[in-house]
Amino acid sequence: MSSKEAATEGVAALQLAADAPGGRWLNRRLPLLLRDAAALVFLPLIVGVVAADVVGRYFFKHPFQWSQEVASLALLMLFVAAIPFATAADGHIRTETLYERYRPRTRAAIDAMGSLFGAVFMAMVAYWQLLELPGLISRGEGAEFIDLPYWPMSVFLALCMAFGVLQLLVRALACGRVASGRAS
Repeated sequence: MSSKEAATEGVAALQLAADAPGGRWLNRRLPLLLRDAAALVFLPLIVGVVAADVVGRYFFKHPFQWSQEVASLALLMLFVAAIPFATAADGHIRTETLYERYRPRTRAAIDAMGSLFGAVFMAMVAYWQLLELPGLISRGEGAEFIDLPYWPMSVFLALCMAFGVLQLLVRALACGRVASGRAS
């Protein structure tokens, strides 16, 4: 399958637009850095932990109590780190069957509303993480079976969500300009 066919079918790798509103850091550098962290740190960690657990469970009849916890937390970090890349590449899910039938200005209006709703959701998640952060630190909350505090993950999650809010607000403004007919 050629790359053009793959893009048409929706199975091509996501590409980042160098000329998207917001600049290189918002649309290329930081999303690529987070994507690489997801692919080179969190995914291998999940694979390694699950593999170790399988070997311990089935070959030595001794599963690791901490493995599910570590794999679950790493999976959360993987998803959170991938969100800015998916946002920068416009790779989020939408109902293409309806969307592709709309005029460009209607699509832009829908994209603007979707970006605003996404920004509100991400802002609530970031706010809640930052609100809970002092309590996590003071209570010393962490993983049950391994000495792993939750607060660094909470900070990472809040920062990724705050970055996503910024991305989505810039996108909403750009789409709003197209929808209102003010963009060239």
